[in-house]
Amino acid sequence: MDRTRISVCCVTAGPLRRVAAILALYRPVVDEIVCAANSRFSATELATLEQVADRVVPCEMRADFNPEHYRAWAYGLCTGDWIVTVDSDEVPSAALLAALPALAARRDVVSYLATCRWLYPDASHVLDEYPWEPSWKIVMVRNDPATLHIKGGVHEGVMAVAPYRFVELPVYHLSCVVLPVAARRAKVAFYDSLDGQQLLEDGRRISAVFYLPEEHARFEPAPLPPEDVALVRGVLDVDISTDRVLERDSVPEVPEPLAPGAVSYGEIAATWPEHPFDPGAYRATLALRRARTPARELSPLAAGEVRPLMVAVRNDGTQTWLRDLRNRVALGSRWHARAPGGGAGELVADGQRSVFASDVRPGDELLQPLAVEAPAEPGRYVLVLDLVEEQVRWFGCGIEVAVDVTGT
Repeated sequence: MDRTRISVCCVTAGPLRRVAAILALYRPVVDEIVCAANSRFSATELATLEQVADRVVPCEMRADFNPEHYRAWAYGLCTGDWIVTVDSDEVPSAALLAALPALAARRDVVSYLATCRWLYPDASHVLDEYPWEPSWKIVMVRNDPATLHIKGGVHEGVMAVAPYRFVELPVYHLSCVVLPVAARRAKVAFYDSLDGQQLLEDGRRISAVFYLPEEHARFEPAPLPPEDVALVRGVLDVDISTDRVLERDSVPEVPEPLAPGAVSYGEIAATWPEHPFDPGAYRATLALRRARTPARELSPLAAGEVRPLMVAVRNDGTQTWLRDLRNRVALGSRWHARAPGGGAGELVADGQRSVFASDVRPGDELLQPLAVEAPAEPGRYVLVLDLVEEQVRWFGCGIEVAVDVTGT
């Protein structure tokens, strides 16, 4: 059997010499390095990355740039069996680098979470108290669409999917030693402006606490192992005085044409699993899978009776419905009073939901189970089976089934 291949995936806005130094640490133990970089960097600047990476892809980064929205697209550029996610401000420990081949050789794990240690106040110490310790991040995932779970919220990105393991193999976060307080406050303000803001158990904003230890840390930092101090100092000693950092505040007010060969944000956003649906996504065909004998038809039902159904569902829209309610699409039901003309009248109650066990791509057709519970009061009802995007809308393409509910 061929050796398991490992890809490194990085999305960066610079500084490119520092990023290249970080990626160079992985070079001896991985098979492929893929780097997506801001398309406003010049060819000369990108050459710094090309010296260490196998593939450098220029891409559009707008003023609302959120790296989590780029993950699915960037992962799609990788060809390895495993993907190691590398950020521009994190240095791997010697222990992590040494362990990567053995981690990739496991056949019974699909994702690994490594401890993320925050450097402060210098390159040889880390914050050694909650919430900075323990702090975990997905460091390595199997490159398999069946198990990759990518979310676009603040500090989310790729999520842990079982079977997974926590490993005490640190990566070191640089922000609190390379960015002045003002720059970190600006970063906090941006993160707090996004949807999905995360809070600690005591209600404090996670971004503010993590990026401003001057205001929140209470205990003395802990020292790094000597071998890791050498790795961190090797990265921080790289001269970046002439490097540009093309982040959100550098985006010109008047949009510039994309460089030839650059990937547009629209193309990237189309791969983000949780991006908002367009109007063409709300199209589907539903059909009730009937029982084989009249005695087992849906009507009549006893009051309060729970009946398992099977519904044939086809995605006629433009976007994928994600499994496990990841983009909040589910098969649902609603009970209506039966109108004089026989159709659905006044809404009586919402029924149960049934989330998809696998992703449903445009054109896919599948059978989906759904349990319905009859109203508690006898009467003549219409059961409406339809798809719903929770907190947004019903699809409006469902089917109606007349049901007589009898006394128990």
